Formats: sequence, structure tokens, C-alpha cells
Amino acid sequence: MIKRGLIFTLAISSALLGCGKQETKVETVQLTPPPAEFISPYRFLKFRISAASDILKVAPDANGSIVTSTSQYETRYESNDGIITYSEIALLETAPCSQTQEFDPIAMLNAVSVDVRRLEAQMRMTHVATYYDHSDKLKVSVTCQQDGMPIIVAFSNKYYGY
Repeated sequence: MIKRGLIFTLAISSALLGCGKQETKVETVQLTPPPAEFISPYRFLKFRISAASDILKVAPDANGSIVTSTSQYETRYESNDGIITYSEIALLETAPCSQTQEFDPIAMLNAVSVDVRRLEAQMRMTHVATYYDHSDKLKVSVTCQQDGMPIIVAFSNKYYGY
């Protein structure tokens, strides 16, 4: 009787062991390499908005933001008191993303010329990955903010360490 109960328990345990495990598929996207003149958006952090405007040849809007676009990227630079404190780049080739489908954040960081060896992973969920770059005091996030939109890589020194 004990032997039969033990066998039954082992059979149920092995059947339940596989329950709840969902195979997660990490989406790998072959992104077009950035052009030779590409400057990663984080390099403009702490720049005066006027200097970035001169370099990018785009006038800031009334809110003190600069937006640039190509067929591959849409980049936004936001400023506080005339200094860029946040930048993000939408990787247009990744649309439509899904918040329920994993993606490879390293591929996204490589696509915007970020040296991933300098990053320390902080958080990873299906739709977001967060890293810290301690040498530049940056918080770097790779997110699918909304289903159907492109993946966004964001850079901020304002929220570094939080």
C-alpha cells in the first residue's frame, strides 16, 4: 500500500512539475546597423539644448525638446533649464512590439551603439530591461511601452540609482 502511494505521488509530482512552465521565445530582430555618422543619444546628455540643436541641425520646439527622424530611428531629446537630461530612441524596425513577448535587449542596445560591457543589469521583465552605466551615471532602459509601437531605448542621468 505504501509502495503504491509513493508511486502515485511520484507520478503526480512529475506531471505537475511541467505545469505552469511556458516556453518563452525571445524575439531576435536583425536591425540595420547605424550609419557611420550616427551619434548615440546618450552622448548628448548634459549638453546645452542650443549646442545639440546646432550639431543635429534641428531647432528645439517650444518645450525645449528636439526630435529627429530617419527611416530607422526617431530620437527625442528633452531638456530642463536648457540642459538635456533625457533622451530616447525609438527603433522603428522593431514595430510592432508586444508587451507579452520577450525581446533581446542586448541587440537593441547594440543597434544604438551602446557598449553593453559597461552596463550592469538591474531589472528584466517581458517588456522592459533596465541597466545602470556607473561610469557615466546613466540609467538605460529598453522597453516595449505599448503593444504595436517600436521598442524604445531611453537614457537618463536624472533617475540613475533609483
